[in-house]
Amino acid sequence: MKSFQILLFSFFFSLPGFPQYNLVAEINVKADYFTSDNLGNTYLVKGNELFKYLPNGKLFNRYSNLLLGNITAVDAANPLKLLLFYRDFSKIQFLDNQLAENRGGISLQDLGLEQSTLICTSFDNGFWVYDQLSFSLIRFNQAFDKVQEVRNINQNIGYEPQPDFLLESDEWLYLSNHETGILVFDIFGTYFKTIPLKGLNKFQITGENLLYFKEGKLFSYNLKTLEEREVQIPDEEIQMLRVEKEKLIILTKEKLKIYEVK
Repeated sequence: MKSFQILLFSFFFSLPGFPQYNLVAEINVKADYFTSDNLGNTYLVKGNELFKYLPNGKLFNRYSNLLLGNITAVDAANPLKLLLFYRDFSKIQFLDNQLAENRGGISLQDLGLEQSTLICTSFDNGFWVYDQLSFSLIRFNQAFDKVQEVRNINQNIGYEPQPDFLLESDEWLYLSNHETGILVFDIFGTYFKTIPLKGLNKFQITGENLLYFKEGKLFSYNLKTLEEREVQIPDEEIQMLRVEKEKLIILTKEKLKIYEVK
């Protein structure tokens, strides 16, 4: 049933026209960015603080660790094991669904990585890291053992990438390079192709569609047909947005808004 719902929602967002939105919650809050999980929860980041909001917009809990500095990125692909990245200190932290620490902060330098700039959750509770110094993609399992490494990506693609986003979805790994587009690798790190969508520092994969927000507009790019469509959204002056669990989540400069999509 879950797969059918994802496909149906993905199909809905690939259609032209005007989706209907019903405002579920509106929260007065300022934040740097946010992400969401497949249960409809929202994770808001402001400096070194992480706030978890339930699908109805109710604040559930908050987390901060002053010793690790500001939170660079949060990956909530697994709602039971959140991955937090602290780039300035080259450390990661795992949290459970209550926002409690699973263990102390983990140093990426202790794992042999010299200049980690991007990180994302991987299958089987593993995670990927992009090391800018060696132009490498490295996958670790849940025991923090290195199980996959692709070095010198620049030699394979013919230029030195400066990527700003990393995402694994449905056995594919996506590395967004601002100047050239989204580099696609299989789960073993083998380069497959480049999707010609440039200038993206955030996006998400929903079924067959890649959703991204750019210049105040939401777009759906079908990964199979390569068709691109603009999707109507109910707000203006948006800082960022995500589509999750039949909901559209929007962050403006002053508010977090959660809409139900009909």
